[in-house]
Amino acid sequence: MRSPEQAFDLRAALSEELRAAVEEFDNAHGDPKGVHRCRVRVKRARALARVGTICAPGLSAVFNESARTVMRQLAAARDLAALSEAARALAERHNKKPARALAAIAARIDEEREALPSMNEDALRAGLKDLLALAQVWPEASARQIRRGAKRVIRRARLARRHGCGSDEPANRHEWRKREKDRFYAASLLGHAWPTKRRRKLSEKLGAILGDERDALLLLERVAAQPSLAGDERAAERAVKALMRRRSKLGRRADRLGARLHAGGV
Repeated sequence: MRSPEQAFDLRAALSEELRAAVEEFDNAHGDPKGVHRCRVRVKRARALARVGTICAPGLSAVFNESARTVMRQLAAARDLAALSEAARALAERHNKKPARALAAIAARIDEEREALPSMNEDALRAGLKDLLALAQVWPEASARQIRRGAKRVIRRARLARRHGCGSDEPANRHEWRKREKDRFYAASLLGHAWPTKRRRKLSEKLGAILGDERDALLLLERVAAQPSLAGDERAAERAVKALMRRRSKLGRRADRLGARLHAGGV
């Protein structure tokens, strides 16, 4: 007689991610890289919570809203740091005038980040611990519920790809990126409990490219709204051309990778 399938311990996995998030935050001391590591842990926990929606829909909704509040508080400094890094990385791909324009944008964004008010560390720590408390009361999920929850994550990623692939709408591309991140984190964390091929390397690469495309788009929006970031109008035009080429190239790569990742309904 076949033994019952052992279920993935969702509560333990959620709790582990959030303990790690608290530890990363305590060790960050405001450093953007440390804050980013904390955010990644929260994102991983949110992906698990989406798998766990099947067995705890009400608790999952509360968890997700609380996590969104924490993520917003963590986002400002790290998001600006990511945009600055993206502008500098693109500057290194160009010569002379476009490079100077992109480097100027990076410098202005750095100034903006340095002028941000300090994070309310006590409130953030309390928010992270509230998430941990929610994780610790998550009901036990059966193997069947884990499969259903994982397939729900897959369906959402597949639907977001259908709307986002080939689209010029930033909102569609952004939604696709978020759902692919959920898929990658959930597949990585569930391991053998994941119901299809995980294709983690391809999934991680797709998420990274969609993220780079998102950074290029956000930089384009900033320069369009404030050309002086690049220095003057001519410098802004050079930066916009470089960013548009970058965004277009990344978009085509993401569309191709998305087709490969989701081939066969994976």
